[in-house]
Amino acid sequence: MRSLLRRVTPVLTAFFAAFAAGEAARGQEEGSDWKGRPLVISLTDDDLEDSKRLREFGRLLDKAEEEQVSHIIFEMDFDRPATDLDFQEALEKVSDLSVPTISYISSSAIGPGALLALGTDSIYMGPSAIVGSAGIEVVAADSEEKKAQPANQKQSILKARARSLASKKGHRVDVAEAFVDSEREISAPWGEVTGKGEVLTLTADEAVKEIEGKPLLAKAMADSVEEVLKNEEIKGDPIETSPRDFAAEANRERLTGGEKGDPSKEKAKADQEEAESSLFGRREEGSYEGRVVVVEIGEDALSTGKASFNFIDRTLKKAELDGAEAVIFDMDTPGGFAWYTEGLVLDSLQNISFPTYTFVNTRAESAGAIIAVGTDHIYMRPAATIGSALVVGGAGQDLNDSMEDKVTQMIIAAVRNTAELKGHNPDVAEAFVTREKEVKIDGEVIHEAGNVLNLNTIEATEVIDGKPLLAKGVARNLNEILKQEGLEGEIVKAKPLGMEAFAHWVQKLSVLLIVVGLAGAYTEINSPGFGLPGLISVLAFSLFFFGNYMAGNLAGYELAVLLVLGLVLIAVEVFLFPGAIIPGAVGAALVLVALGLAMVDRVDLEWKWNDLPGAASWISLFRQSFIMVALGLVGALGVVLASMRFLPDTRFGNRLILQEAVAGGASIDQLGLEEKEDSYVGLSGTTTTDLLPSGKGDFEGKYLDIVSDGEFIKKGESVTVVLHEGSRIVVARA
Repeated sequence: MRSLLRRVTPVLTAFFAAFAAGEAARGQEEGSDWKGRPLVISLTDDDLEDSKRLREFGRLLDKAEEEQVSHIIFEMDFDRPATDLDFQEALEKVSDLSVPTISYISSSAIGPGALLALGTDSIYMGPSAIVGSAGIEVVAADSEEKKAQPANQKQSILKARARSLASKKGHRVDVAEAFVDSEREISAPWGEVTGKGEVLTLTADEAVKEIEGKPLLAKAMADSVEEVLKNEEIKGDPIETSPRDFAAEANRERLTGGEKGDPSKEKAKADQEEAESSLFGRREEGSYEGRVVVVEIGEDALSTGKASFNFIDRTLKKAELDGAEAVIFDMDTPGGFAWYTEGLVLDSLQNISFPTYTFVNTRAESAGAIIAVGTDHIYMRPAATIGSALVVGGAGQDLNDSMEDKVTQMIIAAVRNTAELKGHNPDVAEAFVTREKEVKIDGEVIHEAGNVLNLNTIEATEVIDGKPLLAKGVARNLNEILKQEGLEGEIVKAKPLGMEAFAHWVQKLSVLLIVVGLAGAYTEINSPGFGLPGLISVLAFSLFFFGNYMAGNLAGYELAVLLVLGLVLIAVEVFLFPGAIIPGAVGAALVLVALGLAMVDRVDLEWKWNDLPGAASWISLFRQSFIMVALGLVGALGVVLASMRFLPDTRFGNRLILQEAVAGGASIDQLGLEEKEDSYVGLSGTTTTDLLPSGKGDFEGKYLDIVSDGEFIKKGESVTVVLHEGSRIVVARA
């Protein structure tokens, strides 16, 4: 027994430990990732100067309170004075937070930064940091509203705001006023802190000095945020973000619907593991599960029409369905179609959960640059370029002014949205597509307006204000990207097969193949035996189904069988049960369904079937294919009518279609009307099919469409024509 316990105890211990860990992980997933943890928000001048950043900053503070973080630490680096009062609402929001707040001034808090610090509960400063000079910088007014508000009025407003913040948070009101008012003097036991005529700016040493047991401004000095957390005894792993990073993540969640890890996706992935569980017996070239999929975008990949973009779109969707580890665009392109590119980056690239990369190898110009901005990460070869995405006409010509403005604004909106979503600098993305955009980062002009932006490897990877300008790093080949990113999957290149390229042409000719196939089938059904029309029909439909199957559509043996079954039912209606209606109607429906479904993209259908993000509506999914079927029907009808009218008169037509196979009515004049003086009445013959009541008969070697006078007449019986009116020939037993 003791031996048994020794063996069982470790197993039970491991089991209960794993169970407890799983429950803890489940509880963490069900709860908030932010709850009870400190939040560190990095802030710079741009965050309180740009109206959009201010909005995102407000949303970030709202989320922090909603998620119940333990503390908010503002890591500040402000070195420019304010030029307007747009940031006041943000100051109020900070001072009204119910969460304990701390300011950490790493290097400087000039202008709005000084006022923001006054709105927090505690202030820490780096050893060489400065704080103060919160007054308004007088600049030329650029609007009537700003002209109406004099500079001294703005200073007065800021002075009142500074007093209010300091009073609310327990800071010295006189110091707060001196940050704004140059007339405010402050003295201390060790001497004058600031004199009349100059706005107060404090060093870290001055800010932490005490007057009557209370520091002048800052609680203490600290070398880092980590030291601040330690001094304040704040527990928990800190969350680090910024208004810009928060906005990018929020946009991702909003536009993708938060699908990462969604149970429907997990189910979709599991369904792909067994071929028999997929729709219509899906057959593909191989699974992408756990692999790194490489999509090569070469010289003309983006300029040869929609087919290439469809291939890229299908590859991304298949990678998502199969559970790929990542997708890398191996790019060396001068550009291509802006419209298709916009759809790719706004739809396909935003509706997938795995990371996407662009390897600029060695050009990502025009549309290539826009696609790169739509991926999560960008890597450059040592000597590569990216940018120059100015919109031009199809032949490379400049657009007229009105069209250029309209198109450019649409593309600007798309690339800025995409850049924000993917965490890239939206100003850089905008400068790729317009000459009018100036790019300025941390007060430094990176690109002047007047020319469209194009970056080389050194420029794209330059780190400015702690972040690369655009590209994450430099790599000489794909393996280096995998190594730097820690990707472990096998590389697989997603290239269209030779037959798939052929299939794209078949797709374009699908309407013509439907016309030929249906016209040939109709002619063959109305002809004795099996001849050239039937052979042409078989070849046309074979090309149609094979090409659409290779192109990734639903065409396959299942739908081919459905088509054949429909044609057989139509033949049954014509030969065995004329006038029965039901076999012919069912057969026609099967033919239409088979042809329509055959042109529907298989991956798009599975994407919609699993209700994944960005899926097309059911109507749009089938609209194009059934429009093509309708055009094919109209075309086939036109060919049949034309052949009935003109083909019998030709020598080739006499050989191709037997005269007796041509329908009555349209062919009566060709079958000897002149010989019978405009009527077949009295002509005797033999039925070649049962008359139920319609069928066919042989009259002196001529085959005619006939109808009985009301009774059933079997095949092979002798009949006589009793009535002939136009195309209607009525017979009775002889």
